[in-house]
Amino acid sequence: MVKYRLKDLFNLFAGGDIDIEHFSQYKTPIYCFPIYSNSLNNKGLYGYTSVPKYKGNSITITGRGSVGHAEYRKQDFDAIIRLLVLIPKKSNVVNPYYLTQFINQYVSFPLESTGVPQLTVPQIENIEVALPDYTQQVAVAKALSDIDSLLSSIQKLIEKKKAIKQGAMQELLTGKKRLPGFSGEWSQAPFEDLFDFLPTNAFTRDQMTDTGTIQNVHYGDILTKYGACLDMAKTDVPYLLESVSVRKYSESSYVREGDVIIADTAEDSTVGKCVELVNVCGKVLSGQHTMLCRPKITFAPKFLGYYMNAECFHNQMLPFITGIKVSSISKANISTLVLKYPTLIEEQQAIAQVFSDMDNEIAQLEKKLAKYQQIKQGMMQELLTGRIRLVDADGKEQSKTQILQERQPAHNQHFDDAVMIAGIVNAFYSEKYPLGRKKVQKLLYLVRRKEQADISAFHKKAAGPYADEIRYKGGEPIAQKNKYIQVKRSEKGSCFEKGAQMQQALAYLQDWGKQADIDWLVSQFQYTSVNELELLATVDMAICDLHREGKVISVASIKNLIRSNKEWRGKLKKTYFRDLDIQRAIKKCEDLFES
Repeated sequence: MVKYRLKDLFNLFAGGDIDIEHFSQYKTPIYCFPIYSNSLNNKGLYGYTSVPKYKGNSITITGRGSVGHAEYRKQDFDAIIRLLVLIPKKSNVVNPYYLTQFINQYVSFPLESTGVPQLTVPQIENIEVALPDYTQQVAVAKALSDIDSLLSSIQKLIEKKKAIKQGAMQELLTGKKRLPGFSGEWSQAPFEDLFDFLPTNAFTRDQMTDTGTIQNVHYGDILTKYGACLDMAKTDVPYLLESVSVRKYSESSYVREGDVIIADTAEDSTVGKCVELVNVCGKVLSGQHTMLCRPKITFAPKFLGYYMNAECFHNQMLPFITGIKVSSISKANISTLVLKYPTLIEEQQAIAQVFSDMDNEIAQLEKKLAKYQQIKQGMMQELLTGRIRLVDADGKEQSKTQILQERQPAHNQHFDDAVMIAGIVNAFYSEKYPLGRKKVQKLLYLVRRKEQADISAFHKKAAGPYADEIRYKGGEPIAQKNKYIQVKRSEKGSCFEKGAQMQQALAYLQDWGKQADIDWLVSQFQYTSVNELELLATVDMAICDLHREGKVISVASIKNLIRSNKEWRGKLKKTYFRDLDIQRAIKKCEDLFES
């Protein structure tokens, strides 16, 4: 390791005022260069400019607010509000991505002792950093960049799932969309006709502890910690100190299964957020700044939790919220709100199950995100300190493949397909929606296109693109033999399920850097039907053929190509191969693969 001062490695600047003449809030073909500020939200993105002042492959460091946070800036950009900018002087001495990770992990910047904390160029220019040789930096940067890409893909998927859930709540909890098998008018009634208010307490945080006999639901936890449904069997809810007297609370004051607790105070419009209590066992009280509401009629478990947190209900509260710094709402105003809900308990149950399944899926993704964040943290501790080197003393890159060979079988395209099939089954399998061969084949085709890999194994079969070798002598039989998957056959065809050795295949996916491809498939096609996948894969294969022939891509040229193939010709009779569908598929394929 060699020590350098930041000013030896970089030209240092501080961002100034916004150039209004060249500013846009939105990205356009002209205003396409990002403007960054000191905010940590969305990596400091403030807007866009047509005239960037700084070159990409640089570093920014927050000089105000949460000071000292570094971000790698890949493309040309502008910086404002005293955001510190570090432009490399030489390209073969320091890798900016590597140093960004090192700064955030190990560098503590000196702050001014008086006034508002801030960093300036003079304060950081003499900061020393220890760097390994450039080849090692590049190797470490690549490893950390790969896991950052994975983290980003998981985060985007979480955000997408949350957006899908929000949209579904708007549809299903207002009756705009009905689940299959349900019809008829919904019931409607004011809150006061449906609920009783029960006593709550005013115990403060310092009267609570981690153990005890009586649990207490605090409004702050409702606002920040709990979801729509508070599962008492799975959630750490604080206890009251044994010294706290609860003698004045009758048996009816204790929370029961299906009760709803509303937070009546908040610092913003989240006032009115609530939880429905499930799996209540033992004594539980409703705490400070809460309303304990007990249904007078029977509702399906978890339905109220989702309904009363949806916009269709919460928006009714907004005109009644009072306060400036601290917002609140009264029982009297809550009582006037109107609930519109399915009359049938079965429909309530079905709706609640949809959102419960979505929450479980989001929770699993968040666990996955946390897991890989921990993995990255461990990697940084090993790689940024030099305890593990990715390049040996002779400057040769340590081969990950060589490291893995002792414990993993040699793999070729067939084995890669087997592992990929296992990853697809793991990600897409559902008891409710069986996963058939046709869908798996289309997903394999699409992921190969994403990887820009060879697709010659796929042919223009009737339901194609379809690869016989994957089914009969390649990935599928290997995956079955190794017990990564199991195949169930019925009159309707074959369905894939998880096998006893699935975890082994998932380990290979991770080690070989293929998990990101599975995550990409999930992000793009989680809820895509088999017919839609057939449309996309068919159109994409046609596009590839037309590109090779130097022909224009259009609905007409796609249809002509499909029509010219004996096995494909019948596709044009299918309802999902209409002109509008083909046009939409062309755009989707261009977005996925042309860029």
